[in-house]
Amino acid sequence: METNEKPVIAVVDDDELMREAHYETFIDDYEVKTFASGPEILEALGSGVVFNAVIMDIKMAKMDGLKTASEIQKSDGDLPIIFCTGYPGDYSERDIDSALKPFEYMIKTERPVKLQRAVRNAVAMNLLKKGKGDLVKIARDNYKMIGRSRAMVKIYETIEKIAQTEAKVMVLGPTGTGKELVARAIHRQSNRVDKRLVIFNCNHKSPDLVESELFGHIKGAFTGAIADRIGSFEYADGGTLFLDEVGDLDITTQAKILRVLESGEFSRIGSNDVINTDVRLICATNCDLQAMISKGKFRQDLYYRLKQIVINLPPLSERTEDIPELVHYFIERLHIEKGYPYKVFESRALDLLCQHSWPGNVRDLFNAVEGMVSLTSSSLVTAEDVAGILEGDDTGSQYIDMHGLSLAERIRKYEASLIGQTLAQTNYNISAASRMLKTDRNNLRKKIKSLGIEIEP
Repeated sequence: METNEKPVIAVVDDDELMREAHYETFIDDYEVKTFASGPEILEALGSGVVFNAVIMDIKMAKMDGLKTASEIQKSDGDLPIIFCTGYPGDYSERDIDSALKPFEYMIKTERPVKLQRAVRNAVAMNLLKKGKGDLVKIARDNYKMIGRSRAMVKIYETIEKIAQTEAKVMVLGPTGTGKELVARAIHRQSNRVDKRLVIFNCNHKSPDLVESELFGHIKGAFTGAIADRIGSFEYADGGTLFLDEVGDLDITTQAKILRVLESGEFSRIGSNDVINTDVRLICATNCDLQAMISKGKFRQDLYYRLKQIVINLPPLSERTEDIPELVHYFIERLHIEKGYPYKVFESRALDLLCQHSWPGNVRDLFNAVEGMVSLTSSSLVTAEDVAGILEGDDTGSQYIDMHGLSLAERIRKYEASLIGQTLAQTNYNISAASRMLKTDRNNLRKKIKSLGIEIEP
């Protein structure tokens, strides 16, 4: 498919009005082909027509959607099918998912934005499998990973390369950078996508509880064990197990995990029966595991077992060029998921966000954006609104007391502080400071003069 061509979607519905409604909804972004029955789309596929996604009714006269989907999958198992039915009570979503594994199952009365999102994600996934996808767009639409900085594109490329292997992956990065999103992306692209992704957080739990939750226990194994319990390794059999904050595991539990990696075997607490499991392990931590090894707090043999592939997620402060796109994505997400009205951030407001240190990284930015969107009465989020949120955050690199100041005074004071700090960081090199602030050198000189900032010798 050439880059100037639109993806092609099929609409299969015996209701003419519904076909027309779907056509009008999607024609701006896709080439839309409509079919009144299952046999019609099967004939099109048989003649060589290629689609990137299918929206299909279930209850149709000539051939229902379930039979049609089964026939489609015989010729193209990678073609994502979105069922959109007006009779949800007539079908078991669980049975349909088990038998056909559709990309999505929706009800016609649901909000159009949910169907639009499903189609967008289905098309992106199909293009990726065909090797024609835009990695940045796919990461955004399918995995909620936002950014087109060099560091993030490198991560997307790594995920694409290693997802369908069985390599164990270690995801490193500060809290709030999105380590779980990486695990979800790898699982979604892996050969284990039809099996479970089990997520287990290793921190803030006693070693005994962690061991029980990972390996399970039998009734009576300890006080409070009133019934048998399946652990995460058993529950994830055939799929992927993501161990978040793996650096918090105690040495005893580390040894048991090493045994699973070496033999695929473990036993529930209180039992001598050996259980076999086949899981792909993805781990994440913000700890320095090598330093922990030197202190005897982490097993070196387990460390080398876990780090076949290492993905380093950078802090947000090292990819500030992604902040405007993150902000726009968060606004869309807040609108869809929580019903917030759409807001627009003026350019100076975005500039302030880009200059903040964001010690809590992407999670920190999301919380701030939600606060700004919910607190501002106007549809425009201004630099004053941003400064009003950030002034209460003294964890960043700058804290400015703006109590009682007017809008103009707040902005002037913030600009003076920001430019002063940038000049200090660049040893008062105006050219270097202008590059960091992404502004023209002459304009920066004028601003320095108007704000009365002294240039140190």
